Amino acid sequence: MNRRMKQAIELETLHELLPDLSYYQLLGLELGVEQSSIEQAFRAEARRLHPDRSAMLGGPEIKSKANAIYRSLNEAYRTLRDPDARAAYDEELASGGRRMSAEARKEAEAAAAAANNPELAAKTEKGMKYWKLALQCWEAKDYKGTVMQIQFALMYEKDNDTFKEWLEKAKKAKDDNPVDDGHNPYKLRIV
Repeated sequence: MNRRMKQAIELETLHELLPDLSYYQLLGLELGVEQSSIEQAFRAEARRLHPDRSAMLGGPEIKSKANAIYRSLNEAYRTLRDPDARAAYDEELASGGRRMSAEARKEAEAAAAAANNPELAAKTEKGMKYWKLALQCWEAKDYKGTVMQIQFALMYEKDNDTFKEWLEKAKKAKDDNPVDDGHNPYKLRIV
């Protein structure tokens, strides 16, 4: 059997199995694989199954199937590369699903957005008040004020990891950018 025919049969078979494959199976990975292995597996499979490689295999039907497989590979990679989305997918997989439902995908995306958006870190009203002030100080490059406001916010949310992380970041910025308190640029000198 020649190489092209073998590749066409593989595409046909993979396309038929696509609804039954989990994201892990699609990328050729085990369920508990390390996070760092996901990108490597995706790149290898994407290179092997890229639609451009199948363009010479046949007509539009083969090309359409190759595109569907490649879209599924991308979907698998987008889901598994993000730890929050991967955890949500693993839960969905444990309950019998093969693909991530739209609702689970929205929840995972919201969790990832919240993790990446420091404005959504506060859980209490008082904590939010001081946290917003801290972020304003940070934007103004007032690192001393940032440290003070985060410490106030931590009084109301002692276990908030985002606050603690930003407190260390603000302390480092304050140490790296000392302010000369003895010099007043607005003071007039009369000679």
